[in-house]
Amino acid sequence: MNRMSPLLLLVGLLNSTSCTLAFSPATSSSRTLQRCGSTTTTTGGVGGGGSTLRMSDADEASSPTRERIQSLVEANPVLLFMKGTKLFPQCGFSNTACQILQSYGIDFHTVDVLADDEIRQGIKTFSQWPTIPQLYVCGEFIGGSDIMIEMYQSGELGEMIEKAKADMV
Repeated sequence: MNRMSPLLLLVGLLNSTSCTLAFSPATSSSRTLQRCGSTTTTTGGVGGGGSTLRMSDADEASSPTRERIQSLVEANPVLLFMKGTKLFPQCGFSNTACQILQSYGIDFHTVDVLADDEIRQGIKTFSQWPTIPQLYVCGEFIGGSDIMIEMYQSGELGEMIEKAKADMV
């Protein structure tokens, strides 16, 4: 009988659950609507009736956490909040984001949200974006890896990075 080693099993679980849950598709009985500043999830059964859940500013990050995040964003021209580090990303989406930024040959700063739960939760409130990784360029929130891929392919991200390079000098 072929048994998987405990280490491989653990690595597989980390890789599959850390990001997959945040990006899993909605089921047929629920749908998520994203609006500027809030996310509305409608769950319902037969006839489409259901309850509405809202993620709002009531979940506001604590003031010290918000200040720490703001300070990091202001101090680093290119900043990536990610799961893991540049050298050891803990999520496929974070890995993709790092590879895109590394393709520009720039020095960018990363924050490992797995090392600090306050930052992990606070960054989602700060940006009003529910998933990680999150990219900031010149103090502006850009988005996650899906948006980074689109902007990389269109050349728009390259233009922003060039501006950030100029600001670094």
